[in-house]
Amino acid sequence: MGDRDDRPRRSRRAALRVLGVGALGASAGCLFGGGTDSSESEKTTGDRTSESQQTRPTTQEQSIPTTAPAATPAKTAATPTTAGTRTANRTATDATADPPATRTPEATATTRTSEPAPTRTAEPTTTAAASATGWTEQAPLPVVGSDAGGGVLDGKLHFFGGIETGVGLEAVARTFAYAPTAGADGSWERLPDLPEQLWGPCGVATEDTLYSFGGAPTDAPYEGGSPSDAIFRYRPGDGWTALTARCPYPNWVMGGVYNPQDGLIYCVGGGTGAHDPETATDHGFDGEDVPGTYDEHRLWTFDPEAEQVADADLARMPEAKRWPTVALLSVDGEQYLHAIGGLSGTTGPTDSNFRYDFEREEFERAQPLPRSGTYATHSNPIIDGQAYLTHGMFWEGESTVERYKPIAHRYDPVADSFETDLPEPTHLRGGATSGVIDGTLYVVGGHIKRFEQDGLHDCVDYNEAYTPARD
Repeated sequence: MGDRDDRPRRSRRAALRVLGVGALGASAGCLFGGGTDSSESEKTTGDRTSESQQTRPTTQEQSIPTTAPAATPAKTAATPTTAGTRTANRTATDATADPPATRTPEATATTRTSEPAPTRTAEPTTTAAASATGWTEQAPLPVVGSDAGGGVLDGKLHFFGGIETGVGLEAVARTFAYAPTAGADGSWERLPDLPEQLWGPCGVATEDTLYSFGGAPTDAPYEGGSPSDAIFRYRPGDGWTALTARCPYPNWVMGGVYNPQDGLIYCVGGGTGAHDPETATDHGFDGEDVPGTYDEHRLWTFDPEAEQVADADLARMPEAKRWPTVALLSVDGEQYLHAIGGLSGTTGPTDSNFRYDFEREEFERAQPLPRSGTYATHSNPIIDGQAYLTHGMFWEGESTVERYKPIAHRYDPVADSFETDLPEPTHLRGGATSGVIDGTLYVVGGHIKRFEQDGLHDCVDYNEAYTPARD
């Protein structure tokens, strides 16, 4: 466990190594201290409950067209509430027959209407988010959902798998794609289902393909069952395909990002099953074999061209964790892969900011987060070379909805520092899916855990967009 100082230096294949050789720049981003974790010592089983045998509330899905829709009359704007307003003068690009009910952080579980959704026009216009700075409301998800995989492909944010509202972790296979340029606040379409019902899959998009790595079936791994090592490929027109290649270890809520410079996908950490302590740890969970407690240290690579794992153990983080925000950043022309924040198994969140140096082929510590936590923006939330971490979830105090905060931070890799006074998002949530399209960050779905309601995962359909102000 821990650092890999005693491990022989691993050289990558010359054909895959395209980064130049050079020392680290003498910038503030290269000055790193101890940056130790400040995880809470709470010995719970994390974001789960033991009441999974109770009857789950039913979440009824809207009927979403999968073919080109016909035109329908325009809709009027939703009524403003204290939970934030939907964009005014919404057009027929809405994904539900009626505007979804807005909600405050104290709202109870969402009940969806069973009326079929209207078909939609797809007139290309400028999105509301792209024409304004700060946070704006965009077309909500067609259904409520959380802990889904995602990725930006062909200018659309994809949302697949995840859970629906319930006391347990009811995995689904649904896939949707959001086009921000279709209508005044964007438009959703239903795509072919993921081959398996999985929550917490790691989604990564290349230039022409979307991949899903791992994930966990219903109530796994906490109430039986194991996370998956499956790899699925999605291509427009072809749908999903199960690959013969498998992840090096079973995983869920792993981090991943595509590096166009060498054509590889980098996957890091994630929860896993109990196995070899050299690559995974239960974070000292009293030596008990408790389901869901183990996390991986490993950074590994997948070659999309060969559709094979390129290196199953490229490097190891100083500490294992799940739910990190993974960001591919540059300092003075040198590339770094950051794994920021996340959870140390079921013992609590971490403030650690580990960065992988592509030239030195090892991890080092960067500036820790202002506070230990996980953020809804997990997958390369980069705008203008800086990473945006929003919608925080923290374990401070009692287990209530107060764990969720409307936080927005920005990490500058050159200064190696966080800016914490950004405009705050409207909605509280964790487990969202996010992506950056044309300089705007979209944060979709997620849930609030209602601890006072037997740990109900109260999923939401919010789609907030953030566009930073530029000089």
